[in-house]
Amino acid sequence: MSNATDRIQSATGRIDQSLQPLADVYNRPFGKYFGEMNGLQFVLVFGSLVALLTAPFWGTFGFVRALTVAAIWAIFAMSWDIQSGYTGYISFGHSVLSGAAAYTTAMLVHNVDPGMSMAITIPLSILAALAVGLLIALPSLRLTGPYFSLITFVAVLIFYRLIPSFSQYTGGETGIQAVEVFTYDPLARFYYMVVPMLVIAVALTFIARSNIGLVLIAIRENEAAVNAAGIDATKFKIFSFALSSIPMGIGGVLLVHFTGGVDPTTFIVVDRSIEMIAMAVLGGMSSILGPLGGAFFLILLRDFALAGLSSPVRWTAFWALVLIVLVFARDGLFRMLWNALDHYGGDRR
Repeated sequence: MSNATDRIQSATGRIDQSLQPLADVYNRPFGKYFGEMNGLQFVLVFGSLVALLTAPFWGTFGFVRALTVAAIWAIFAMSWDIQSGYTGYISFGHSVLSGAAAYTTAMLVHNVDPGMSMAITIPLSILAALAVGLLIALPSLRLTGPYFSLITFVAVLIFYRLIPSFSQYTGGETGIQAVEVFTYDPLARFYYMVVPMLVIAVALTFIARSNIGLVLIAIRENEAAVNAAGIDATKFKIFSFALSSIPMGIGGVLLVHFTGGVDPTTFIVVDRSIEMIAMAVLGGMSSILGPLGGAFFLILLRDFALAGLSSPVRWTAFWALVLIVLVFARDGLFRMLWNALDHYGGDRR
């Protein structure tokens, strides 16, 4: 068995060495900003990127639609990760942020001007998500332990209860179904969702690997030591929540213009936040690209691979997989894969 393992490792090592010149083309200008990769890691990342960008030309309609939805959820999962995955302060209320953006768009169109330009609604909606994020973060992130998570959970409940209370503006339980979709063309719709996701992935990866990311990780590992070093941990926690709110707002805007409407069940309920957490856990928290991969894996499983099954069966398979990963691969599937490839000389951070 050992000899077979050695032969496999030797063969894979030779493949890695042959691919290393390609990886070095990337490593020289970008490695210090986004992390160096060995040859196998380079092929994994850029091969996946090419496959994703060309998917509309070789995938079926159902597959491409699932990828389109997965791109939006990848934004949510990465946004959650830059806050909760890196600082260790687990938020159960991130669905409020995307919901705030989506409802702002819908309410502006429904209550103010049906012809209002997206050039106005989109920035205002993202600002609304940021404002709600700061409203939650400023009081809650001064707390420690489970209290922060409880406050974010309560924020979802409050937001959910406010919607029917102002039903003349929010549409109540049925929501507002008067939002213009970006396009009904499946090809254009795919790139409308995927391109912002890639931009957000690059931006968050850059920040996560900067000194800011190091401070956030240090807060997760030992917040008292961070404060003792003269760094205000609370300010960095608030910053991470505000930073997380912006792409959450972008994702909320994309989702409302994808579905053509908004309602509390689709956007607000705590289940949506739990799904974001599940995607991050499955992929590997505090890695940005791990939650991205987790989102694509779970959405493709739910909306494509298991699409023919009843909803209870699909959701049972969904959560069973998350449970199995929690038990047997606590660092996440994609982090495990990355570390396995890293055995041949990649980036361990």
